[in-house]
Amino acid sequence: MYHDVYRQFCIMVDMVNTLLHILKRRWNTIALVCGSCAIFLILRIVPVYGILKTSYALPGLSFVRKIDIFLEYVIYSFTRISFHEQLLVIALSILTTLNIILFIVFTQRQQKLLSKRSFIASVSGMVLGLFGVGCVSCGVLVLAPLITALGLGAYLGTFTQYALLIAYIGLGFVIVSSLYLLRKISQPNICLS
Repeated sequence: MYHDVYRQFCIMVDMVNTLLHILKRRWNTIALVCGSCAIFLILRIVPVYGILKTSYALPGLSFVRKIDIFLEYVIYSFTRISFHEQLLVIALSILTTLNIILFIVFTQRQQKLLSKRSFIASVSGMVLGLFGVGCVSCGVLVLAPLITALGLGAYLGTFTQYALLIAYIGLGFVIVSSLYLLRKISQPNICLS
């Protein structure tokens, strides 16, 4: 029993060391910061895209006013949502970018041994997380055309009620995917023959 606990502890230490080694590379750190900011902006712009597009189409709107509208709907409105929703958006931005970096490192190291499970887990976690973030109905605004096309329009209210739950499930998928990728990177398959 203690041997198994020690083995799991060693695996976790290897995973943390691998993550630190990956993030020590300057380009990976820059990619993490820039990617997190980009995903954060995407998560904030998607729900209000229609409002921004309509506002920018108004004749005679100055550039300064356009910037003010952008900041109001994308940045300032972020301060008005609940703390756990803010934390969820930030965590999803950082972890999704980290997952992408880990996936790229994984595919570079083991192109021939690429597992379908890691790809499916990465993509499903990112998609679920991105569609559940923001205000209660943000994800539904993006999913509504897809849900309607599938004939599930009557269930649209259910998605609105559980948008945060969907976001947390997506965050869970991203975390599991990142852990899976870290374990595969830290303990690559070795051919002993």
